Amino acid sequence: MSNCRGFRLTEYFRWVELVFNPRNQFESYVSTALRAIHPYLAFITYRFHVEKAREAGIRVEDFYMHKFHKEPYVMWHIYAQYFHPNTLLERVRDVSFYRRPRTLFKGFKVPDWATAEKTYGWEADNYSVQAWENAWNDFKSEITPMQCGSDRQEPNPLQWFRFEQVAGGTGSRLFYNEVPKPTWLRYNGHLDNAEETLYSFTKANQQQPLIFGIDTSTEEGRALFKAEYDAIAEIAPEIVKKEKFAFPHELPDEVPQEPHYQRVWRYYREHNVKRAIESAASKGQITSQDADLTLKFLKNGRHLSFKNYVQARVGNRPDLEQSEEFKAAEKVLGAIGLNQVDLDLNTAQPYEDQFNGIVDDVLNLTASGLKADLPVLVAEETQKRKVEEILSRGEVPEIAEDETQKLL
Repeated sequence: MSNCRGFRLTEYFRWVELVFNPRNQFESYVSTALRAIHPYLAFITYRFHVEKAREAGIRVEDFYMHKFHKEPYVMWHIYAQYFHPNTLLERVRDVSFYRRPRTLFKGFKVPDWATAEKTYGWEADNYSVQAWENAWNDFKSEITPMQCGSDRQEPNPLQWFRFEQVAGGTGSRLFYNEVPKPTWLRYNGHLDNAEETLYSFTKANQQQPLIFGIDTSTEEGRALFKAEYDAIAEIAPEIVKKEKFAFPHELPDEVPQEPHYQRVWRYYREHNVKRAIESAASKGQITSQDADLTLKFLKNGRHLSFKNYVQARVGNRPDLEQSEEFKAAEKVLGAIGLNQVDLDLNTAQPYEDQFNGIVDDVLNLTASGLKADLPVLVAEETQKRKVEEILSRGEVPEIAEDETQKLL
């Protein structure tokens, strides 16, 4: 966990699965051992880390995920290339507030009212962590392939003997055109479907879901999962929140973040928003004039965008709040159930992205619904089959029959 890139959440998912879902006798022994030492390990290390984060005024997220308090050059580069300057300056201010007085007054601690938790209202934000993961992924894709498993920049030979170097870099493959040989250590866990995980058009290079191995659709499974969740929340209450508890089977299916899939999903969302507005107008809940004004207000080039609506709603665009189009949008979106929604101000997720997620939930947009609406979204047969290939995640290979090669 101590390398310069910080705690990479996605790289440790399989270790979590090892604890909750051991698949053989050896893994059961390891799982039992890890479960036994977790409370003691948290008491010795995690509690100390939280205390030091409080003293420095930084978040626990910065201590574990971003490692911003160490400020290595590669992290400055990532922040400069992928994040808004406010994101960087916010953390610079937090660290400077602690470091400067500490150079004069040894033992200086940031008062409670000035800590990042009190100032910004959050300790760990999943969206912020995921944005950092995406930035790291892009950065690693653009640099020269590394022959070791670490991202360190320090020219220290002692780093060669760290355990994380084992089976990293060339331990997996030396050239990109080599066939990967999946092992648990190289890929941080079991690959249930190596072809899909490594080569699928929409699933490869995507975050894989956690497999807890607990059937929460049964009463016994729910009780077991709740006990496991409460135990983790007791160990790390700053990261695992009890109030955000949910059973896995109740959560909606994860929508792939692959760009092509997201492009089709945007058309799907717009189609259902327009359909909901037309339905409300036909029932007399809104007037056709309000519907036209709303669509005009949400229009952004070829697509609908909730950016102006959300910015006006949170008070960032007072010039739009009094406009006739915004008032009409309030009525129309209220008629389809999108006005009584709260936006979270304590997350790095943009307001528009939050609202898009709320739209998907309110209108009950699902992957199966997208496939059902496909004939309406795409009229041309050739394009329809290509979109079906994207949505099927590689399960419809017959599209390749139309694409033949000719020997010249």
